[in-house]
Amino acid sequence: MSGEIRGYGARPVIEAKKSKYLPVSNKLKLGLFPKVEIKNHMEKYGVDLADCDPDDASEYESFEDYLSRPFKEGVRPLDGASNSLICPCDGWLTAHFINNLCTIPVNGHMYSIEKLMGGEGDAKDFSGGLALIIRLDEADPHRFINIDDGVLVDVRQLDAEKNQEDSMFFGPRTCTVMNTKRFHGVVQVEACGNAKGVEQLGDSESPAFSRGEVKGRFLCSTAGIIMLFKKGMMFPDDEFMVNTRKGLETRVRMGEKLGMAITMMAF
Repeated sequence: MSGEIRGYGARPVIEAKKSKYLPVSNKLKLGLFPKVEIKNHMEKYGVDLADCDPDDASEYESFEDYLSRPFKEGVRPLDGASNSLICPCDGWLTAHFINNLCTIPVNGHMYSIEKLMGGEGDAKDFSGGLALIIRLDEADPHRFINIDDGVLVDVRQLDAEKNQEDSMFFGPRTCTVMNTKRFHGVVQVEACGNAKGVEQLGDSESPAFSRGEVKGRFLCSTAGIIMLFKKGMMFPDDEFMVNTRKGLETRVRMGEKLGMAITMMAF
């Protein structure tokens, strides 16, 4: 894109949004006229379907299918390094150290990890660790993949609720606790902006999952993924930390390297 701003590391960056992160909307799309809805969305946000399958807007039966459209094979290859952390989706990334109070900054507001996880689990285990936050753009395909090989420990569907730390709202979200080959105990929170929520697409009969396979999709256009890593498990690429300190979000794409594992488990 001509005229785009590039940050440290040469990736495109934009100023971090200061509005509410994942605001909860009561306006649900009724889906009565999906073809019109898709056309309007594409025109408003400049959506290009060239990398997607199908690449013809008329072939999508619903707005949700269009919104969570898959990529064509080979368009988003996985990084080949054996110990790399791959990006789960297209979007804009910020990276943060997790403080001793186990809170993380999102758009200038402090959010409790315990609350993100629905009040369950041991948030203090993440003190001193890292949080990677990916905000999906309206034009991005709203589906995501697994970041590593591993097994599910717990999956919780959480309703929208008020965040008492700053009177903001969390949208409906899925909190996945997993044990992975490269990063050990990881929590991934997939948050939405309305009640349609998140649909998990993995194998519901098996707790095991593979790096790069589809994990799920968002059913609303306002969405984000928060990945929580314990101290000493992962080191992010420098550009993400530098750009975040400058108040910038960095453009990332599904399958790209975001960082490196410090240790690996035998699976």
